[in-house]
Amino acid sequence: AGKTEVRYKEVPIGKVERVELSDDKQSVRVRIALIHDAEHVAVEDSRFWVVRPRIGLGGVSGLGTLISGAYIGVDVGKSNTERLQFEGLEKAPTVTNDQQGRRFVLHAADGGSLDLGSPIYFRRIPVGRVVGRELDADGKRVNFELFVDAPYDKLVTRNTRFWNASGVDVEVGAAGFKVDTQSVASIVAGGMAFQAFP
Repeated sequence: AGKTEVRYKEVPIGKVERVELSDDKQSVRVRIALIHDAEHVAVEDSRFWVVRPRIGLGGVSGLGTLISGAYIGVDVGKSNTERLQFEGLEKAPTVTNDQQGRRFVLHAADGGSLDLGSPIYFRRIPVGRVVGRELDADGKRVNFELFVDAPYDKLVTRNTRFWNASGVDVEVGAAGFKVDTQSVASIVAGGMAFQAFP
């Protein structure tokens, strides 16, 4: 309280006023005060989370907090309806409200090595990522939610096919070894590729 900042795009827009336990002692309530110019941040679909150092398959984030200390990050919503109470996210959202692109749902027989944050490639260029993954209600398929950044989202058409691009293809011949992979990241974190076919 009195120290932790609230930041939007790394710009301080408020401060924590009070931290207390909830009545059932199962969560923490944080009261923040936004500066006057940032009152438009508190709208229906805004999201808040604590920014701290994290290491995951999608990379390293929040390293700056090792020096400055943890702070509260904000993803400002597009709604015009004011809201005063929010439930904080456990980690930063994989897609923020200001990112341009489209979401797609992909159904697969199994999850393979794909996880949240796994990259999506088009002609070996990263153009998106996996932002959600869950089993079907009957448990027979895995549903992936993908986000493809603009302008690459226009490359996804009715004729597009996706495939798992994780791992390494090794070919041995008279000329020696031939190793083929989308990227080093796809070996570690898994990956997916797509292409439009005639």
